[in-house]
Amino acid sequence: MDQLKILIVEDELIIAEDIKRQLLEIGYDVIGIASSYSGALKIIETKIPDLAIVDIVIKGPKSGIDLGRHLHDELNIPFIYLSSHSDKNTIKQAKDSHPNAYLLKPFRPESLFASIEIAICNASLNEKPQDKEVKIESLVVKDCLFIKKGHLFYKIKVSEILFVKGEGNYLEIYLQNGKKHLIRSTINNFIQNLSKYAFFQCHKSYIINLECVDIVSYSFVKIKEYEIPLSKSKKEELLMAMKTFS
Repeated sequence: MDQLKILIVEDELIIAEDIKRQLLEIGYDVIGIASSYSGALKIIETKIPDLAIVDIVIKGPKSGIDLGRHLHDELNIPFIYLSSHSDKNTIKQAKDSHPNAYLLKPFRPESLFASIEIAICNASLNEKPQDKEVKIESLVVKDCLFIKKGHLFYKIKVSEILFVKGEGNYLEIYLQNGKKHLIRSTINNFIQNLSKYAFFQCHKSYIINLECVDIVSYSFVKIKEYEIPLSKSKKEELLMAMKTFS
């Protein structure tokens, strides 16, 4: 089983490093440490955590509760609040943002482990069936793909997509203009719904736009500056697909 990927959001470096040490000793994978709302989102743009541990008091104009609300409402990422406060007002604000657990400082490693495991279990139990594989079929209109951000949909042309990287139930979409978008979907669902376009799954975690391929090697495909892994079993199929779409 893959290691659980955890993001730590804590503005006191000594505490953050201690939490990281405890998590690594337990057997989890720490994908990053952030001290602010914006710092956390920057990490999430490139590495999607299975769970976030969020201190309520963090640096910047936005609090940990603001981040928790965003994780729940927009990103559907489970999270645990970490705080030294247990007063009624703090608990009420925290509860309204729907955390998966609440851990009081100071805590023992066994308490941290229990909170994480229960949070992940509860998140899995509360997941709606339609959330387990989010279809993008309704977002494809003619030659355009509509990316949902918050409550709005943003249009991108399918031809502008260089490649797509899958990680769990999320996809990172890389565009020709250098921008990158994150959506909740799966590799299989994406390629099925865009099957009429020149996309090819060259690896279990990557889909490429055949029209953007610059170099095909024995172990990778190059698109602009990106080297994308190519499975050995896919090379011959890739060359045939490129010929078909040329």
